[in-house]
Parts: sequence; structure tokens; C-alpha cells
Amino acid sequence: MFLQQSFGVLSTISIDVPGYPFGSVTPYCADDQGRPVIYISHIAQHTRNIIADSRVSLTVVENNGGSDDVQAQGRVTCIANAQPMGPDEAHARERYFRYFPSARQYDQTHDFAFFRLELVRVRFIGGFGQIYWVEPAEFMVKNPFSAVQESQIIQHMNKDHSDALRHYCGGGPAVMAGIDADGFDVLKSGEKLRFTFETPIRNMEEARQALVAMAKL
Repeated sequence: MFLQQSFGVLSTISIDVPGYPFGSVTPYCADDQGRPVIYISHIAQHTRNIIADSRVSLTVVENNGGSDDVQAQGRVTCIANAQPMGPDEAHARERYFRYFPSARQYDQTHDFAFFRLELVRVRFIGGFGQIYWVEPAEFMVKNPFSAVQESQIIQHMNKDHSDALRHYCGGGPAVMAGIDADGFDVLKSGEKLRFTFETPIRNMEEARQALVAMAKL
């Protein structure tokens, strides 16, 4: 669910209405450890709140095809501390821009900054009777690929196998944005589509085999 979606409700502790939560819709993507990364403006209310108090939560709701029963939809709430990302974390920033290409234009201004949500605890609701707490170590899944390896796979797929990407998406232009142990993400007309592997992969060769197998379906 967390990897399938692209945005959630970021709740911060308000400085204008002290003691009350403040919610705002915020795009996110996962870093190489499976932690949420957000890119926000310093003039935004939620950023001002984070600078004053780093405690936040990010709630992500499953998109199950437009059901009108919101309580039946799966959801996850990541309770975390929002920490500024350092200048040496270019790979995480580049990964975010692959998922949100239009955000690159904000990189030319000092007004926007990256924050990583360092998880404290995660609340998972998968449906009736499926409600429990998850510890960060259980929630996070390390990406088996280095930044260089992931970039190589993405460049290869987008340059040499664009027909396979179109096949995965049912036709039309599409580009791969990221790959991890459990699946890969494709952008089609600005929308992220998540494709899950039958079994988790651990290296470049297993990625190749999984992608070839899916292209034959």
C-alpha cells in the first residue's frame, strides 16, 4: 500500500494554533531504506511547523477503485520525526525527481528542501480485524540495488525496452521511475503504476529475469 501510492496526509503540530494537529496533502516517495521522503517549501505552513517541532505523521490511504466505503480501505500511518536531508544525499533527491519530474523546477530555488521521515512507529489497518502496530524495522525494506544499479536498470528499460513498459501498462508512452525488491514503478501520463514481482528479487540478474517474465504475460 505504502509503495503503491504517491501522496498522503502529512500531519504536523501547529505553531499558529498551538497544540493542535495540522494536516496537508503531500507527495512522497521511498528512499533506499523504505523511509518516506518529502520535498516541501519553507513558506508552507507544514514546513514552518516541522522546523519548530519535528514530530509528524503521514497517513496513506489505499486507492481501491473508488469504493464509497472509506472505512473498508486499507491505510497506514507513519509516525516519525522529519529530518532535513544533507547535501550528500543526491541519490535520494534524484529518486524523488524521477517520481515527480515537475518538481525539478523547484530545485532552482532555495525555498524548497528535502526531509526524510525517520520512523518511530507505524499503524497499519488492512481491513476489519487487521489493525496493528508495526515497528520501523518490520516496515522498512532495504532496496537491494545501489543508486547506480537502480539508475542503470531504469536507463536500460527506458532506452531499450520502452515496448515492454508500454506492454506492462496496457499501451501508451510510459517510463520506469524506480525498482526495488518487491516491484517497480512506471509513470504513465503522470500517474504512477505499481507492478509487484511474484517473488522478491535480490540482484540485477533476478531483476532481469523478473522483468522478462512479466513482459511475456
